[in-house]
Formats: sequence, C-alpha cells, structure tokens
Amino acid sequence: MLLLPLYYQEVRGFSPLTAGLMLAPQGVGALLSRNLAGRLTDKIGGRPIAVAGFVIVAASTIPFAFAGTSTNSWLLAFWLVVRGFGLGAVTIPVMAVAFLGLDKQEIAQSSVLTRTAQQIGGSFGTAVLAVILSSAIAAHHGNLATGFDIAFWWATGFSAVAVLLSRWLPGSPRSRPQAPADPPPPARVTSGQSASR
Repeated sequence: MLLLPLYYQEVRGFSPLTAGLMLAPQGVGALLSRNLAGRLTDKIGGRPIAVAGFVIVAASTIPFAFAGTSTNSWLLAFWLVVRGFGLGAVTIPVMAVAFLGLDKQEIAQSSVLTRTAQQIGGSFGTAVLAVILSSAIAAHHGNLATGFDIAFWWATGFSAVAVLLSRWLPGSPRSRPQAPADPPPPARVTSGQSASR
C-alpha cells in the first residue's frame, strides 16, 4: 500500500487522484474473494486459505518488480485485481483464527491485541519498505524505476515469508483437537433396584 501509489506517482507521473484510481482494481479483487474466503475458512480452516492467499499476493507482486515507465497499464490493472483477490483471501482467515477457542469475555481482549498488532506491524512494514526504497534509489543514482523494482522484489520476499508463517495457523476444523467429552452422569438407582441388591 506504500509502494503502489508511489510507483504510479513517481515513476509513471500520475497525479495523486489518478494514482488512487489506478489502485481501484486491487479493491475490486479483494471484494471478489471475501465471501469465498469466508466460506472456505469455515469449511477447511484458515491455514490453507491464508497460504494460498499469500502465494497469490507474492506471485502478483512480481510483475511490478519488472514494471517501468511505459509498462501497459491494463496489464498492471489485471495483476492488481489478482493481488487484491489474494489480499482479500488472506484477511478473513487471519482474523478468524485470532478468535478460535476463546470465551466471550476473552474476545474483547483478543480484538484489542489483534488491532494493536496490525497497527504496529503496518507501521513497521511501511518504515522498512520506505528505507529499502530510498536506499535502492540512492544506490542507483536516482533511477526511480530501478529503485522501485528492487523495493517490489523485497515486497515479494516478505509475502513469501508470510506464506511460511501462515503454515502455523490452525488447520481444518476436523484436524483440531476436540475437547474431551464430559463423562456420562452416574446411573440413578431407584429404591426397587437397591432392595434387589
């Protein structure tokens, strides 16, 4: 979310408004995957959906690592739809598994922790990519296109790391350990049964 609008503004020379409009296909892709990701998360668990989503995000970021000043905008829009589809697919299972197995009174605490982690992680990720981008541009004597290519490769690498990390998410509902069943209540003994003994 940092690199894409900057790429359209700094490398392609679009205005901030036009750069924002150029990112609309990513939002469309995210909307397309939301319902499907929710249903599949309920059916097969969060892990496979998150893994697939991050694979899609990583693969669809690669074309931007090859993009330059004259890359076809429609081609990039297509990859933004695909990338948005992956991002939308990732959001649902990652949020859903944060609340698995919690009591009602623990849900509020989990929500606060989840939002805090998102804010800190987002800020940290933005700072890291900003440093990578500025360093790459400086190392290539102000060549913006090359600097952005390098930064997009780093973004692809971070998405690949997320694929590995998401393998630690809970698996399918059937593979989760079941809580031990309560023992059956003791049989009630009637007065007639006790007398016969």
